[in-house]
Amino acid sequence: MALTTELSHLGVSDDVDRRTDIEKLQWALMAHHKAARTLRIADQIDQLLQGVCESIVTQKPYELAWVGFREEDGSKTISLQAKAGSKVDYTDHLEVGWAEDSPLGRGPAGACVRTGQPVIIKDSAKEAVLAPVLERAVSFGLQSIMAVPIFKDAQSVIGVLLVYATVPNAFGDIEVHLFESLADDISIGLRNIERQKILDTEINKREAVQQQLGDALRATIEAMSRTMESRDPYTAGHQARVAKISIALAEKLGWSQIDKEALYLAAMVHDIGKMGIPSDILTKPSVLTPLEMQLVQQHADLGYQILKDIPFPWPIAEMVRQHHERLDGSGYPRKLKADAILLGAKVLAVADTLEAMGSHRPYRPALGLSAALEQIQREAGVSLDSEVVSAAFALAKGDNSLQAILDARHV
Repeated sequence: MALTTELSHLGVSDDVDRRTDIEKLQWALMAHHKAARTLRIADQIDQLLQGVCESIVTQKPYELAWVGFREEDGSKTISLQAKAGSKVDYTDHLEVGWAEDSPLGRGPAGACVRTGQPVIIKDSAKEAVLAPVLERAVSFGLQSIMAVPIFKDAQSVIGVLLVYATVPNAFGDIEVHLFESLADDISIGLRNIERQKILDTEINKREAVQQQLGDALRATIEAMSRTMESRDPYTAGHQARVAKISIALAEKLGWSQIDKEALYLAAMVHDIGKMGIPSDILTKPSVLTPLEMQLVQQHADLGYQILKDIPFPWPIAEMVRQHHERLDGSGYPRKLKADAILLGAKVLAVADTLEAMGSHRPYRPALGLSAALEQIQREAGVSLDSEVVSAAFALAKGDNSLQAILDARHV
């Protein structure tokens, strides 16, 4: 006799053990409710499946639950993925399959996977006479068995959920429908986790590419900076020191990592326009004439022209053009005022002033950090941003990280 005629599909309980339909419904509802909560929070497949099984068996008289996946191997096996319950020893060395012509496929799990329909065993002790595969369940006191399919899509069965009770006739039509709904939720959860894995993988790939691009951009900017400074050995390291001071100021101001990255790149090339200035003017060991000074001041606009067509994700070129602008309009090249100046340019202005005064120049020795701090204090709120100046004074306290940056000749 075929298994599908021996097993009761969606059988209505005769309530042999005199338990009411309401009791059975309460068992199933509670199990479904607890499992549904697990489904909402699980973000890993093993966590989801194990959580569902554990949730089911917290509700008496369900003493065992397990989930198996259909394998497409030669033996058509069903691999156990999760299991829980006081009768979990039942699954030790348990071999299950879904091949109709194999003894391993003649149990409720195999029939369910094969047909895509729920399979109910009302009383394993009675039905074991016709289906010897149930004898193992009888030996463990598992009287009622329900198997519901887990679908990949509307047609494809990928697995099965088995629930065992220690009382007969534990599963009627309504209970089966509830567990079918739970199996559908498992399927949705599995798909969502798989989609999230694919999305996470794609995000990780993109982040890796972005990191590589960011590293390449930083390396290119640093190479440009070194190339420019090779023309002017007296100010070698100036841009790198300005960059370090700028980042230190930005950290004191609480800037985000992305904003600090933009500031760093701008600082590393803020004087790139000097490549268009004659080197004999840049290295002149005396005070510049008004005409020479006018030529030097062109470097801010020249830097903008060099950088403006590079598709930076930040306004790097504009920060470079504005790093000599001042709040009161006394700066150059466009005599911008106050809010017309980018915040990054305001930081560069303070950092550039500190480095220029604190380091040696061809036409004068270093004036020192104290003199530089006094100068930016006088200009705070007039030509330089007050908050940035305050951040500079904060850096000068304690371990005086500003002085450490100025003292570093190779940065």
